[in-house]
Amino acid sequence: MNTPSSQALGSHLPDDAAVPLAPRPPVLSNEAYFRYWRLCAAMGPVFLAAFLIFWGALGHNIPPIPADRTADQMAEFFRGHYNEVRAGMAGAMLFGVLYLPWTLSISRVMAWINPHENNIMTTLQMWGGGLTVVPLVGSSVFWMTGAYRPDVLDVVTLQMLYDQGWLLIDMFYAITTVAMIALGVGGLADQRDQPLFPRWVCWYTIWAGISFLFELLMPFYTSGLFARQGWLNFWVEFVVWFAYIVLVTYYVFRAIPRLEKERTAFLAGA
Repeated sequence: MNTPSSQALGSHLPDDAAVPLAPRPPVLSNEAYFRYWRLCAAMGPVFLAAFLIFWGALGHNIPPIPADRTADQMAEFFRGHYNEVRAGMAGAMLFGVLYLPWTLSISRVMAWINPHENNIMTTLQMWGGGLTVVPLVGSSVFWMTGAYRPDVLDVVTLQMLYDQGWLLIDMFYAITTVAMIALGVGGLADQRDQPLFPRWVCWYTIWAGISFLFELLMPFYTSGLFARQGWLNFWVEFVVWFAYIVLVTYYVFRAIPRLEKERTAFLAGA
């Protein structure tokens, strides 16, 4: 019961009597602390390579089927390539999940940028990158559905399923933008003489995330540079995103041995 007398009594208790002390966990060695960091970081290139093979090549998404194709042409595609699309989307859904551990490796490095400040940018990056798995995997479901029974589905339904997949993966861009901008802003706050993520990489991630705003125009065009197959909304935007994955992975791998040395020095002086 929270009465004035109980509050007064509590205010006179010594600190160590008010809350029982929990046993302090042992300090992890660097080997234990950094275990799996490199493995998670390596999932970025593995994801990218697998995504290009399964989603891109087998799924016939590089480049996508133009949005101005007729329903009959779309149905002809599904009925002529259903096994390839099935295999491609199954692989895309399997390897698309690897974007999550890769994101976590970035978050772990970001947590060391300014460890005594708030972790808002780190948290935004982790959630934004983790939720990026949703459009990556979810969009593949629509293409898989179209290839599952293409012989019994009508041509308009097959066209709709292909459109839905692209609308999801393109128009869900904002969650990835959150992660990219958070990484850039968090990285720019690094006070080290040599930041863990170079300034130009941080600005690149911010610019790349903002550039996805062009995807807002995609639903209004079936041809031209803003269409899903257009040179801006497909070739530029996807190359920018792929380059982001490669760049960030490289600097995460470079940051880990530096953080191992920093933590060793910190523990030695503690």
